[in-house]
Amino acid sequence: MLTIEQISCGFGRQEILHDISLAIPEGKITAIVGQSGCGKTTFLKTLNRMIEEEGGFCKGKITLDGEDIKRLSTEILRTRIGMVFQQPIVFPYSIEKNLSYVLKYHGIRDSKEIERITRECLQKARLYDEIKDQLKKSAKKLSGGQKQRLAIARSLCVNPEILLLDEPCSALDMKNTIAIEETLLELKGKYTFVIVTHNLAQAKRIADQIIFMDQGRVLEVTDTKTFFEHPSSEPAREQIQYM
Repeated sequence: MLTIEQISCGFGRQEILHDISLAIPEGKITAIVGQSGCGKTTFLKTLNRMIEEEGGFCKGKITLDGEDIKRLSTEILRTRIGMVFQQPIVFPYSIEKNLSYVLKYHGIRDSKEIERITRECLQKARLYDEIKDQLKKSAKKLSGGQKQRLAIARSLCVNPEILLLDEPCSALDMKNTIAIEETLLELKGKYTFVIVTHNLAQAKRIADQIIFMDQGRVLEVTDTKTFFEHPSSEPAREQIQYM
């Protein structure tokens, strides 16, 4: 369980997020939604302390299974809470080396074990069948949707408890968007997902919990059905009206 208690953060003298308290349920998909600029991505980055690396400050407390995340090294924290960015980061290696590089970094040396985990994670990301005969090919030559699924597969290599995704489908066509949505739905339960999305229809399709933000504040935290049928805040009602 990831618990957020009275989190406020920002840069310099500017506070972007204001007094946020909520919980992220295990084994579910939580979608963070709201207007552009409302603080969604900033909030996502607080969950594995990336905001501090970017020069920001963060007040309050975030606990993972009861442990303050500030007491964890960033390496351990980001093994437990992985992140996939809006623009997928692809290493300038082959497809298979994009995963084996991470595995070796984390101490796995047995070639058969590396091959097994690589195949398993590519299958989880629904990518293996498309590229199984091209594993030596440069990952840079994959399509945008394939690169995003490769980034998901690579994140799964270290078996994270939670995976954060920042607008993973914003630049993708419907076919690739559906592939990623189906991947998340298939994997939830085994993993906890927190996804930032500007697409309310996507949130409605895949999320179990909705966090609705406006101007750096969380106005609603509720199950998806309740949010879309009975939003409690005027900004949420206005956005849903124009879906």
